[in-house]
Amino acid sequence: MNWCQPEFAFLIKWLKGVNWYRLNRTLHRDVGYFCIGFAIIFAVSGIAVNHVADWNPNYAVEQQVQAVDDRGWITLEDGQIAQNMLKTFALQQPVKSTFWKSQYKFEVFLDGGDALQWDRKASQVTYADVEPRVILQALNRLHLNETRNAWVYFSDMFAGMLIFLALSALFMVKGKHGPKKPKSMILMGLGVVIPIFFLLI
Repeated sequence: MNWCQPEFAFLIKWLKGVNWYRLNRTLHRDVGYFCIGFAIIFAVSGIAVNHVADWNPNYAVEQQVQAVDDRGWITLEDGQIAQNMLKTFALQQPVKSTFWKSQYKFEVFLDGGDALQWDRKASQVTYADVEPRVILQALNRLHLNETRNAWVYFSDMFAGMLIFLALSALFMVKGKHGPKKPKSMILMGLGVVIPIFFLLI
């Protein structure tokens, strides 16, 4: 390959004339703007999913407990017990399914996601009013790749852009605030050490 050919000579001349520092800053800025929406989606849903042990990120559940006179209920068919439980809270939703969770707990699932539980020992019925967290639910579906397969490619693209933003940031600033200065090295080091620390403890 002859690098002295006119087309290669033009390319080499063009590459030498590029202001790489300015180009890096421009790309870092534009890619950063493009990533704002992705970053908010993954950050908000990430916080929600991280605390799944403390709350339900997809549904808001409000519970009501009512004491009942359940004498004789145990002799009834499951469907009749379910109707008695519905009457306790004056509910009209159709029953989706029923089952005995244990010897003393009977559960009823209603259309729409709500549920009822009869506790024989405590003689009480609990009603769980379930409402979807529409926005969070949608964000969580994106975060967990529960949508179309095409979203996987967008997620991969976002990951690649984050890598670019991290690396291009090293060349954003010159002089006393550059990446070779002690403060910059310490901050970069912390970004590596902290994840390793949590892996080891």
